[in-house]
Amino acid sequence: MPRAEREGYSIYYEIHGQGHPLLLIRGFGSNLEHWYEQVPAFSPHYQVIVFDNQGIGRSSDSGAPRSIQDMATDAVAVLDAAGAKRSHVLGLSMGGMIAQEVVLGWPDRVAGLVLCATHCGGKHKTNPTRETNELFKKLVSGKTREEQMEGRKALFSPQTLEGRPEVLARYTEAAAAYEAPAEVMNQQYQAILGFDSYDRLPEIACPTLSLGGAEDRLIPPANAELLAERIPGAKLVIVPEAGHQLLIEQPQAANGAVLDFLKGLT
Repeated sequence: MPRAEREGYSIYYEIHGQGHPLLLIRGFGSNLEHWYEQVPAFSPHYQVIVFDNQGIGRSSDSGAPRSIQDMATDAVAVLDAAGAKRSHVLGLSMGGMIAQEVVLGWPDRVAGLVLCATHCGGKHKTNPTRETNELFKKLVSGKTREEQMEGRKALFSPQTLEGRPEVLARYTEAAAAYEAPAEVMNQQYQAILGFDSYDRLPEIACPTLSLGGAEDRLIPPANAELLAERIPGAKLVIVPEAGHQLLIEQPQAANGAVLDFLKGLT
């Protein structure tokens, strides 16, 4: 199994397809199995690199507190291990925060950037409602499987929750393949709380797509709009009838927007 070796732990990764590298970075508590709608769509066009964040899935855990910057260093280590000197980078949710730190810390490694359902952190981000926050807390620290399943309602649009049980079932199946340890989820949550890129966003010089879900309750689409405003030349796409998990709720529209954006970038 390919691994990027770190000091005291290792990061599991996979490569699918051939072509220009495209690194996909997952969000809070999720594992690389959740890319089931993206790997088949992107791998005919790119060398798709997916990995499990530290302590998730098949990646080992250092046991130490981690920041978004620490996880960005892990992502770059994956690029090094995969031999990808310059890559497109797509990050979802917390993965989008990690992607911001990658491009800010290693700008020469990123050819094109896609920030999906994410925010800049700090006082400038648009927060979810109190109700959505309570649901998310169940996902973070729920002591029973029932509480955690209830918490996942924060991740999906009303349309999906009410009429698309197959989408929810597929997501749950991927999550169950590698349940995220409670301590790792708590550390990731603390890392998210400590993240703030607002003042540094104008430093991002590579072509950037800010992608959001119109029905995202957890990270409202105003955050995608702010990222597009702050990053020079960034493009904004808001996907209709999509919540926080827009990449699996509306994969055709979301994947199409990504492929259209990346076309021609090197």
